[in-house]
Amino acid sequence: MQKENNIMIKLVISGRVGQDAEVKNVGDNTVCSFSVAHTEKVYSPTPSEKTIWVTCSIWGERGVKLAPHIVKGTFVVVEGSGGVNAFMKNGEAAAVIRCMVNSLEFGGKPTGVENPKVSEATTFKPESDFPF
Repeated sequence: MQKENNIMIKLVISGRVGQDAEVKNVGDNTVCSFSVAHTEKVYSPTPSEKTIWVTCSIWGERGVKLAPHIVKGTFVVVEGSGGVNAFMKNGEAAAVIRCMVNSLEFGGKPTGVENPKVSEATTFKPESDFPF
């Protein structure tokens, strides 16, 4: 009898959303899909940047509620279980890194979008009395 190894890969990805999230129905379930581009500098005699794309999915009602906020250019930090789908494309080996999202944090506005106006209620007032 062969023992099955259950391997879990945990991913933490920081980067910008590549396109607005898309919500689809898959049977009786709903899935929110989007991609995140993680770019890092490559230090070598000829410095450059390398971008790695990760396809992310959030299943169920949580994905439906988050989808309107997952827009192209938004900086996010995603944590979840990961995997790789390998395949052949035009005779060459290719792969897609995928992440089933457990946690999603928003870290900034989409690029090219002006700051929203801050209301009086959310403005820090130094003359306020602090409870400590």
